[in-house]
Amino acid sequence: MAQNKRRGRKKHTPTISNTGFIGSVFIDTLELQKKSYYFARKKLQIVHHVLDGLAGATSSLFKEHNISAHMSCVYLHKQKKIGFVLSTKPFEQADGVAYFKNYLIEKNFYDKQDAEFQEVFNTGFIGVVFADISSIDRFNFDFEMSMLSKLMKDMIIPIKELFLRHNIPAYISTSHLEEQNKLGFVLSVKPYDERAEADLYFETYLKERGLYIGDEEDEIDKIVIRKKVELI
Repeated sequence: MAQNKRRGRKKHTPTISNTGFIGSVFIDTLELQKKSYYFARKKLQIVHHVLDGLAGATSSLFKEHNISAHMSCVYLHKQKKIGFVLSTKPFEQADGVAYFKNYLIEKNFYDKQDAEFQEVFNTGFIGVVFADISSIDRFNFDFEMSMLSKLMKDMIIPIKELFLRHNIPAYISTSHLEEQNKLGFVLSVKPYDERAEADLYFETYLKERGLYIGDEEDEIDKIVIRKKVELI
């Protein structure tokens, strides 16, 4: 008796052509749920801490590969500004805050007429990428989560461009794998096709570390069905 054999679906396996990827830094959005709060607040409670943590991890990873791309996130509540401070040299948090204030004063974005310039010791600062959030009076947890994703996606492009303008090969893109509950930066020392390779590399990075939630279709395809047919 002839049996019809099940033909498996031919799957096209995407490939990564860029050889400059050095890693990824990310947060688990489910873990952030533990920081959830219910009453609206005047100040940000989560976003700036997450961004600064990612910025620090990004700087450390680039440093491991001899790339002088240093950055931190600064939140000035009274000025209602949040941004990334960029430098070609490592710097202390206080220096980053002072440089951010000086930058705002110099560019006439500081909301105080008699503001004085702060003393800055680091000589490697190259600029700031920031967002004005003065139109927002109150914050809640869900809004902060949406804000976090938007800032990471919108601000990382000018950050990368600013580093490249100073001949620092720090290629960064944002990847959000919602079904994996992972949001982070993909880092490379070489240019690459962000749309085609960023998410793919992030997925590969997670899989290699056992942090990727398995594809159900792939698991089903692994099931071997053995059927014994007896002829009487």
